[in-house]
Amino acid sequence: MSIFRFALRRLMLAVPTLLGLLVATFALANFLPGDSMGRLLGDKAASNPEIVANYRHLWGLDQPLPIQFLVYLKNLLQGDLGRSTVSQRPVVDDLLDYLPATIELAVAAILVAGTGGLVLGTLAAYFHRRWPDTVVRAIALVASGVPVFWLALISLQIFYLKLGIVPGPEGRLSREFATPTSITGAYTVDALLTGQWGTFVNAVQHLILPALVLGSYFLGLIARITRASTLEVLCAQYVVTARSKGLSPMQVLRSYILPNALIPTVTVLGLAVGGLLSGAVLTETVFAWPGIGRYAVEAAKALDYQAILGVSLVIGVIYVLTNAVVDIVYAKLDPRILLGK
Repeated sequence: MSIFRFALRRLMLAVPTLLGLLVATFALANFLPGDSMGRLLGDKAASNPEIVANYRHLWGLDQPLPIQFLVYLKNLLQGDLGRSTVSQRPVVDDLLDYLPATIELAVAAILVAGTGGLVLGTLAAYFHRRWPDTVVRAIALVASGVPVFWLALISLQIFYLKLGIVPGPEGRLSREFATPTSITGAYTVDALLTGQWGTFVNAVQHLILPALVLGSYFLGLIARITRASTLEVLCAQYVVTARSKGLSPMQVLRSYILPNALIPTVTVLGLAVGGLLSGAVLTETVFAWPGIGRYAVEAAKALDYQAILGVSLVIGVIYVLTNAVVDIVYAKLDPRILLGK
């Protein structure tokens, strides 16, 4: 089977999962306790049965559940996720405003977790049972065992209040810097593209600590998995043969060790995407980061179900598609998957 056919089949298999996700979000909208009608219509209007009945008829809420689901699916395919009862704006517009900040933070955290975990795991495997291995294992244990919200608070206490080397929890930029012209929504990228170097440096300074905190758990996890897989590959016969042929350590690492040791790591990186997006709720709250995590917290406080479901749906879709891409990359790294082995 070619990689193209495998990718097409894997993406098609994601369709039932996405459909199940839609059913789950629709069920949440209908069976969660509480009523946001008062916030949406106003307390006086919500107490008037005639106004409530007209509203429910307008949006098809007086129809049987299967009909409501079809209306929900139709609106979704048209890009309509409902209207937020807090901001009084379409949920899609809110998500387009908040999502770039979360993506910027998540990408930075993935770079921290992926790069740091790979380097530390490989280093620990090469110095197996020596002091670098012990240090890396200790770092991985602490990084993957400390709760994110606690680490965020302690990091602010040390690096902001005590040492003063990072900005405080004031969002994505300091107040004296203007928001760069929006191109991608990521302040670091937009500042680079528009040549605003001071804004770029300030945006990076604000990004460093939240990214380190958010990526800490997966950094420890990737370091441990990379260490274990690298140790297994180091003992493989083909690596011993490559060394006996006189290949340099760097050639052996690049051509034989990393391609095989990376296979389980790639799987963890795929899981990390969903984990980082969900973990961003706590990190964004502590660091006052204006992303969808903080948006979801505010929506939950106000029983803004349309906003909560919009966030859940977006994160779910990203998670499902990311895992499909991971399977494709996995097949590229290990051709035996394409042969059905």
